[in-house]
Amino acid sequence: MTNYELILQINDKARSNIEKIKEDQKIDKINENFAFLDDLNTWISYCERFQDMILVKEAQGEGIKSILLCMQGFYKEAMMTLRQFVEHMLFAIWLSTNDYLYRMWKRGKFDMSWAQIVDREKGVFAKDFINCYAPDIDDARGLELLVIAKDIYRECSEYVHGNYNKLIILSNNMNYDGKMVQRYLDVFENVKYLLSMSLLIRYRDILNEGTNLSMLESIIMDNLGILSEVQLLYSAEVGDGIDG
Repeated sequence: MTNYELILQINDKARSNIEKIKEDQKIDKINENFAFLDDLNTWISYCERFQDMILVKEAQGEGIKSILLCMQGFYKEAMMTLRQFVEHMLFAIWLSTNDYLYRMWKRGKFDMSWAQIVDREKGVFAKDFINCYAPDIDDARGLELLVIAKDIYRECSEYVHGNYNKLIILSNNMNYDGKMVQRYLDVFENVKYLLSMSLLIRYRDILNEGTNLSMLESIIMDNLGILSEVQLLYSAEVGDGIDG
């Protein structure tokens, strides 16, 4: 078999795996994840200069690639790329608070550090960070988000580092694996909540500007509508409208 023929064979297998996702009735969840990425892009477009950061643009691409890799049967690569998606988004959020470090990072004088991102005292889920940027969000959620972030990172990293227990469950020859697809979807569900909360916390102030609160209502309610703080936020908007 030539390399060209092998590539065509891989392409046929990938297409077959995509079709099997639909047969396995998982396409709706896949579509929800794509919809989340669209929502995230819209939300980010309201966040001042954040949308122009190269890290954010890279992360947005990684989110799409991760879903596509999962659909095609490249489960290990999907998890690895999902980790990059989360890392780059959270690092961008962390860097957005420090222009000096952002400039140093662009010059290659400062490196991304997961430990700094999730630092209990100075990371994006720290109590002081939440109180500074989103004082109406319960800072106790920081611990919950920290646990979720570490769980996502640990799960995805086990595929990156070749953890034995993860490798033995991966299919050979790109065979479709419904359990792996479901595992990916479960992790992505946590990613959606984590990134939505992170964006809400960091850019809570944009919701006080103009019509941003109403313009982003469907996106925020779809992803965080069960939270009491979000319900209070939008019930207050309705109340203000009535009073006016």
